[in-house]
Amino acid sequence: MSVYQVEVDSGVESVQLPCKTIILLPKDITAEWTNSHNAKLHVYLNGSLPEEQHWIYRGRTEMKRIPLKTRDFSLTLKYPTDMDRHVYTCTVYSREGNILMKKQVVLKVKVCQVEVEEGVESVQLPFKTTPDLPDDTEVKWKCYVPSPTMTVHVYQNGSDQPEEQNQVYRDRTEIKKDLLENGDFSLTLKNPKHTDTGTYRCKVYNRRGEILRMKTVQLKVKERIQIKDETINIRTRSS
Repeated sequence: MSVYQVEVDSGVESVQLPCKTIILLPKDITAEWTNSHNAKLHVYLNGSLPEEQHWIYRGRTEMKRIPLKTRDFSLTLKYPTDMDRHVYTCTVYSREGNILMKKQVVLKVKVCQVEVEEGVESVQLPFKTTPDLPDDTEVKWKCYVPSPTMTVHVYQNGSDQPEEQNQVYRDRTEIKKDLLENGDFSLTLKNPKHTDTGTYRCKVYNRRGEILRMKTVQLKVKERIQIKDETINIRTRSS
């Protein structure tokens, strides 16, 4: 079984998981992409896409229109994050359920690293992507590590929702006012503290709850060490 390795940055528009063959396949085949936990990313059955996807991949996968003719079952995964680090398997079955082809792709997603020192006025967690999103788009920034998960910032129905924030972040966060038009979902965190160190993830949803965009940022806030001045008296002895 062929194994490929693909590496991308978290937040890129898409990544392709390659799967091509030179084998002549019958018409009535089923092609299935699964991850390390056997969750289904994409299922191609007799030229159609059944509703068998795991919810986290809904609206994020795409296969060429005529894969059987081109023998190209490569899968495009949109807006990959560290959550998508998996060994992905593409399996093609015959009508009888026999395996005709199987290939694997190891996907590595590099997480954006941001580092600052305590005492700075603010720090930005960057997330710029393609613009022109629908008006009913919902944006959620959360901190996942350390646990428990905390809601950092929520944008919904055209405005910020401060009542959704964890108290720790109240009055300390800010995002662009025209974020849907310019595709800039970067988060400004004011007065960052050592305790703000963690893994932050932004998810952008449509009205149906499907993930349209996603990015992970690792923030490290270095603790400022204050050194107290001490006066040392030195006694001199007369010989």
